[in-house]
Amino acid sequence: MNVKRKRRSALTGLAALGWLALASTAGAHYHVYWPQVEGCYGRPGEIMKWRYFWGHPFEMLIDETPPPKFFMFTPQGKREDLTAREVALQDPFSGKSRRGFEVEYKPNGPGDYYLCLTAAPQFIPEEKVFLEDYVKAPWHVMAERGWDQSVDLPVEIIPLTRPYGWPAGVAFKGKAIAKGKAITRATVEIEKFNGFFVPKDQLPKDRLGEENAPLLTRAVKTDLMGYFVCTLDSPGWWIISVSTPGGKKVHEGKPYPVELRGCLWVYVEPPPPPLVPPTLPQEGKGKAGQDHGGPGPR
Repeated sequence: MNVKRKRRSALTGLAALGWLALASTAGAHYHVYWPQVEGCYGRPGEIMKWRYFWGHPFEMLIDETPPPKFFMFTPQGKREDLTAREVALQDPFSGKSRRGFEVEYKPNGPGDYYLCLTAAPQFIPEEKVFLEDYVKAPWHVMAERGWDQSVDLPVEIIPLTRPYGWPAGVAFKGKAIAKGKAITRATVEIEKFNGFFVPKDQLPKDRLGEENAPLLTRAVKTDLMGYFVCTLDSPGWWIISVSTPGGKKVHEGKPYPVELRGCLWVYVEPPPPPLVPPTLPQEGKGKAGQDHGGPGPR
Protein backbone atom coordinates (compact mmCIF):
# COMPACT_ATOMS: atom_id res chain seq x y z
CA MET A 1 0.00 0.00 0.00
CA ASN A 2 1.29 3.44 -0.93
CA VAL A 3 -0.72 6.23 0.61
CA LYS A 4 -0.58 9.41 -1.46
CA ARG A 5 0.15 12.40 0.73
CA LYS A 6 -2.86 14.70 1.02
CA ARG A 7 -3.01 18.45 1.41
CA ARG A 8 -6.05 20.02 2.99
CA SER A 9 -6.87 23.31 4.58
CA ALA A 10 -9.61 24.30 6.98
CA LEU A 11 -10.94 27.39 8.66
CA THR A 12 -10.96 27.48 12.44
CA GLY A 13 -12.57 30.20 14.49
CA LEU A 14 -12.05 31.58 17.94
CA ALA A 15 -15.64 32.72 18.40
CA ALA A 16 -15.09 34.43 21.74
CA LEU A 17 -12.54 36.77 20.21
CA GLY A 18 -14.07 36.96 16.75
CA TRP A 19 -10.88 35.76 15.08
CA LEU A 20 -10.54 33.52 12.04
CA ALA A 21 -7.33 31.77 11.14
CA LEU A 22 -6.25 29.35 8.49
CA ALA A 23 -5.30 25.98 9.86
CA SER A 24 -2.06 24.37 8.78
CA THR A 25 -2.10 22.30 5.63
CA ALA A 26 -2.39 18.63 6.51
CA GLY A 27 -0.31 15.84 5.02
CA ALA A 28 2.93 16.13 3.06
CA HIS A 29 4.91 15.94 6.30
CA TYR A 30 8.62 15.27 6.00
CA HIS A 31 11.74 15.32 8.11
CA VAL A 32 13.53 18.47 6.98
CA TYR A 33 17.30 18.87 7.13
CA TRP A 34 18.38 22.50 7.04
CA PRO A 35 22.15 22.97 6.57
CA GLN A 36 23.35 26.22 8.09
CA VAL A 37 25.48 26.99 5.05
CA GLU A 38 24.48 27.05 1.40
CA GLY A 39 24.77 23.79 -0.47
CA CYS A 40 26.30 20.49 0.61
CA TYR A 41 30.05 21.06 0.33
CA GLY A 42 32.59 20.93 3.14
CA ARG A 43 36.23 20.39 4.02
CA PRO A 44 37.94 17.81 6.23
CA GLY A 45 38.08 19.10 9.81
CA GLU A 46 35.35 21.71 9.25
CA ILE A 47 32.42 21.44 11.66
CA MET A 48 29.09 21.35 9.86
CA LYS A 49 25.76 22.10 11.52
CA TRP A 50 22.25 21.12 10.45
CA ARG A 51 18.93 22.20 11.89
CA TYR A 52 16.10 19.74 11.74
CA PHE A 53 12.31 19.98 11.95
CA TRP A 54 9.24 17.91 11.14
CA GLY A 55 6.75 19.66 8.89
CA HIS A 56 6.10 20.91 5.38
CA PRO A 57 9.19 21.69 3.29
CA PHE A 58 7.54 23.78 0.58
CA GLU A 59 5.65 26.17 2.86
CA MET A 60 8.10 25.77 5.77
CA LEU A 61 5.45 24.88 8.33
CA ILE A 62 7.00 23.49 11.52
CA ASP A 63 5.26 20.95 13.77
CA GLU A 64 6.20 19.18 16.98
CA THR A 65 8.18 15.99 16.73
CA PRO A 66 9.70 13.37 19.03
CA PRO A 67 13.50 13.31 18.96
CA PRO A 68 14.77 11.21 16.05
CA LYS A 69 18.01 9.23 16.01
CA PHE A 70 20.82 10.60 13.87
CA PHE A 71 23.94 8.95 12.54
CA MET A 72 26.56 9.74 9.91
CA PHE A 73 27.39 7.15 7.26
CA THR A 74 30.99 7.70 6.15
CA PRO A 75 32.61 7.15 2.73
CA GLN A 76 34.26 4.06 4.26
CA GLY A 77 30.83 2.56 5.01
CA LYS A 78 31.00 3.11 8.77
CA ARG A 79 28.13 4.33 10.96
CA GLU A 80 28.83 7.02 13.56
CA ASP A 81 25.99 7.81 15.98
CA LEU A 82 25.34 11.53 16.58
CA THR A 83 23.79 13.35 19.52
CA ALA A 84 21.20 15.99 18.64
CA ARG A 85 20.63 19.14 20.70
CA GLU A 86 17.06 20.34 21.21
CA VAL A 87 16.32 23.88 20.02
CA ALA A 88 13.22 26.06 19.79
CA LEU A 89 12.07 26.94 16.29
CA GLN A 90 9.23 29.33 15.54
CA ASP A 91 6.56 28.09 13.17
CA PRO A 92 6.11 31.10 10.86
CA PHE A 93 2.45 30.30 10.21
CA SER A 94 1.18 30.05 13.78
CA GLY A 95 3.94 32.04 15.48
CA LYS A 96 4.23 29.24 18.05
CA SER A 97 7.50 27.85 19.33
CA ARG A 98 8.12 24.29 18.15
CA ARG A 99 10.67 21.72 19.17
CA GLY A 100 13.45 21.19 16.67
CA PHE A 101 16.98 19.84 16.86
CA GLU A 102 20.51 20.67 15.82
CA VAL A 103 23.21 18.18 14.95
CA GLU A 104 26.90 18.75 14.22
CA TYR A 105 29.59 16.69 12.55
CA LYS A 106 33.27 17.13 11.66
CA PRO A 107 34.43 14.94 8.75
CA ASN A 108 37.97 13.71 9.19
CA GLY A 109 38.71 13.05 5.53
CA PRO A 110 37.47 13.48 1.95
CA GLY A 111 34.54 11.61 0.43
CA ASP A 112 30.75 11.61 0.34
CA TYR A 113 29.02 11.39 3.71
CA TYR A 114 25.33 10.80 4.44
CA LEU A 115 23.58 12.37 7.40
CA CYS A 116 20.94 9.76 8.27
CA LEU A 117 17.87 9.72 10.49
CA THR A 118 15.54 7.05 11.82
CA ALA A 119 12.24 8.15 13.34
CA ALA A 120 9.66 6.40 15.48
CA PRO A 121 6.29 5.81 13.76
CA GLN A 122 4.10 8.92 13.79
CA PHE A 123 0.34 8.71 13.38
CA ILE A 124 -1.12 10.97 10.68
CA PRO A 125 -4.82 11.32 11.63
CA GLU A 126 -5.88 12.88 8.31
CA GLU A 127 -4.72 9.76 6.47
CA LYS A 128 -5.22 7.16 9.19
CA VAL A 129 -1.73 5.80 8.75
CA PHE A 130 1.55 5.64 10.66
CA LEU A 131 4.68 6.96 8.93
CA GLU A 132 7.95 5.31 9.93
CA ASP A 133 10.65 7.33 8.19
CA TYR A 134 14.27 6.75 7.22
CA VAL A 135 16.04 9.78 5.80
CA LYS A 136 19.47 10.56 4.35
CA ALA A 137 21.14 13.65 2.91
CA PRO A 138 24.54 13.93 1.21
CA TRP A 139 27.50 15.96 2.43
CA HIS A 140 30.30 16.20 -0.14
CA VAL A 141 33.84 16.65 1.17
CA MET A 142 36.23 17.34 -1.71
CA ALA A 143 36.22 13.84 -3.27
CA GLU A 144 33.52 11.84 -5.09
CA ARG A 145 33.54 8.61 -3.15
CA GLY A 146 30.49 6.86 -1.76
CA TRP A 147 27.52 8.89 -3.03
CA ASP A 148 25.97 5.82 -4.71
CA GLN A 149 26.32 3.34 -1.84
CA SER A 150 23.54 1.98 0.36
CA VAL A 151 23.52 3.22 3.96
CA ASP A 152 21.79 0.04 5.20
CA LEU A 153 18.42 1.57 6.05
CA PRO A 154 15.33 -0.73 5.96
CA VAL A 155 13.99 1.30 3.02
CA GLU A 156 15.97 3.80 0.99
CA ILE A 157 16.56 5.41 -2.37
CA ILE A 158 19.90 4.67 -4.05
CA PRO A 159 20.88 7.62 -6.26
CA LEU A 160 22.00 6.70 -9.77
CA THR A 161 22.36 10.39 -10.58
CA ARG A 162 24.86 12.06 -8.27
CA PRO A 163 22.77 13.89 -5.62
CA TYR A 164 24.75 17.14 -5.90
CA GLY A 165 26.73 19.08 -8.50
CA TRP A 166 23.92 19.46 -11.05
CA PRO A 167 22.16 22.62 -12.23
CA ALA A 168 18.41 23.12 -12.02
CA GLY A 169 16.54 21.10 -14.63
CA VAL A 170 18.46 17.88 -14.02
CA ALA A 171 16.66 14.59 -14.69
CA PHE A 172 17.34 12.59 -11.53
CA LYS A 173 17.37 8.79 -11.56
CA GLY A 174 17.23 6.55 -8.51
CA LYS A 175 16.34 3.06 -7.36
CA ALA A 176 13.97 2.30 -4.47
CA ILE A 177 14.88 -0.69 -2.31
CA ALA A 178 13.64 -2.29 0.90
CA LYS A 179 15.93 -4.79 2.63
CA GLY A 180 17.98 -4.99 -0.54
CA LYS A 181 15.05 -5.76 -2.85
CA ALA A 182 13.50 -3.44 -5.43
CA ILE A 183 10.26 -1.65 -4.55
CA THR A 184 8.18 -2.03 -7.70
CA ARG A 185 5.28 0.08 -8.97
CA ALA A 186 5.50 2.31 -5.91
CA THR A 187 4.66 6.01 -5.77
CA VAL A 188 7.68 8.29 -5.44
CA GLU A 189 6.93 11.81 -4.13
CA ILE A 190 9.08 14.87 -4.68
CA GLU A 191 8.86 18.22 -2.87
CA LYS A 192 11.01 21.36 -2.75
CA PHE A 193 12.31 22.93 0.48
CA ASN A 194 12.18 26.70 0.03
CA GLY A 195 13.78 27.68 3.34
CA PHE A 196 11.28 30.48 3.98
CA PHE A 197 7.59 30.75 4.82
CA VAL A 198 5.28 30.63 1.79
CA PRO A 199 1.83 31.99 2.74
CA LYS A 200 -1.28 30.39 1.34
CA ASP A 201 -2.02 33.25 -1.07
CA GLN A 202 1.37 32.68 -2.74
CA LEU A 203 0.91 28.96 -3.31
CA PRO A 204 0.41 27.96 -6.96
CA LYS A 205 -3.22 27.68 -8.01
CA ASP A 206 -4.95 25.45 -10.53
CA ARG A 207 -7.58 26.52 -13.10
CA LEU A 208 -10.30 26.37 -10.45
CA GLY A 209 -8.42 28.73 -8.14
CA GLU A 210 -7.61 25.95 -5.69
CA GLU A 211 -4.19 25.11 -4.27
CA ASN A 212 -2.34 23.14 -6.94
CA ALA A 213 -1.35 20.24 -4.67
CA PRO A 214 0.06 18.03 -7.48
CA LEU A 215 2.48 20.81 -8.39
CA LEU A 216 3.69 21.14 -4.78
CA THR A 217 4.10 17.42 -4.08
CA ARG A 218 4.95 15.75 -7.38
CA ALA A 219 4.74 12.04 -8.06
CA VAL A 220 6.19 9.36 -10.32
CA LYS A 221 6.15 5.54 -10.19
CA THR A 222 8.96 3.04 -9.89
CA ASP A 223 9.19 0.47 -12.65
CA LEU A 224 9.37 -3.31 -12.28
CA MET A 225 13.04 -3.05 -11.29
CA GLY A 226 12.49 -0.26 -8.75
CA TYR A 227 13.94 2.51 -10.94
CA PHE A 228 12.40 5.96 -11.38
CA VAL A 229 13.22 9.31 -13.00
CA CYS A 230 12.10 12.81 -12.00
CA THR A 231 13.03 16.38 -12.90
CA LEU A 232 14.24 18.89 -10.30
CA ASP A 233 13.56 22.22 -11.95
CA SER A 234 14.76 24.88 -9.52
CA PRO A 235 17.84 25.41 -7.33
CA GLY A 236 17.94 24.28 -3.71
CA TRP A 237 17.14 21.18 -1.67
CA TRP A 238 14.55 18.62 -2.79
CA ILE A 239 13.23 15.64 -0.83
CA ILE A 240 12.40 12.45 -2.72
CA SER A 241 10.49 9.71 -0.87
CA VAL A 242 9.19 6.21 -1.51
CA SER A 243 7.16 3.96 0.79
CA THR A 244 6.39 0.30 1.33
CA PRO A 245 4.01 -1.54 3.70
CA GLY A 246 5.29 -2.08 7.24
CA GLY A 247 2.51 -3.98 8.98
CA LYS A 248 0.04 -2.47 11.43
CA LYS A 249 0.17 -0.51 14.68
CA VAL A 250 -2.56 0.22 17.24
CA HIS A 251 -3.71 3.79 17.88
CA GLU A 252 -6.44 4.46 20.46
CA GLY A 253 -7.48 0.82 20.38
CA LYS A 254 -7.68 0.50 16.60
CA PRO A 255 -5.13 -1.02 14.19
CA TYR A 256 -3.79 1.19 11.40
CA PRO A 257 -1.33 0.48 8.57
CA VAL A 258 2.32 1.45 8.93
CA GLU A 259 4.11 2.94 5.96
CA LEU A 260 7.90 2.56 5.89
CA ARG A 261 9.16 5.59 4.02
CA GLY A 262 12.65 6.07 2.62
CA CYS A 263 13.65 9.66 1.90
CA LEU A 264 16.62 11.15 0.06
CA TRP A 265 17.56 14.83 0.02
CA VAL A 266 19.13 16.08 -3.22
CA TYR A 267 20.86 19.44 -3.74
CA VAL A 268 20.37 21.27 -7.05
CA GLU A 269 22.48 24.30 -7.95
CA PRO A 270 21.68 27.46 -9.89
CA PRO A 271 22.69 27.27 -13.55
CA PRO A 272 26.23 28.65 -13.96
CA PRO A 273 26.45 32.12 -15.54
CA PRO A 274 27.13 32.19 -19.28
CA LEU A 275 30.78 32.23 -20.20
CA VAL A 276 32.13 35.39 -21.81
CA PRO A 277 34.85 34.74 -24.41
CA PRO A 278 38.04 36.74 -23.88
CA THR A 279 38.74 39.73 -26.08
CA LEU A 280 41.58 38.79 -28.40
CA PRO A 281 43.95 41.26 -30.04
CA GLN A 282 43.15 42.04 -33.66
CA GLU A 283 45.05 40.06 -36.24
CA GLY A 284 48.37 41.68 -36.96
CA LYS A 285 48.31 43.77 -33.74
CA GLY A 286 50.75 43.41 -30.86
CA LYS A 287 49.84 43.58 -27.21
CA ALA A 288 50.23 47.35 -27.18
CA GLY A 289 48.08 47.75 -30.26
CA GLN A 290 51.08 48.40 -32.56
CA ASP A 291 50.89 47.13 -36.10
CA HIS A 292 53.79 44.79 -36.82
CA GLY A 293 52.26 43.19 -39.86
CA GLY A 294 53.88 45.30 -42.67
CA PRO A 295 56.46 47.87 -43.56
CA GLY A 296 56.42 51.28 -41.85
CA PRO A 297 55.30 54.54 -43.44
CA ARG A 298 57.37 55.95 -46.32
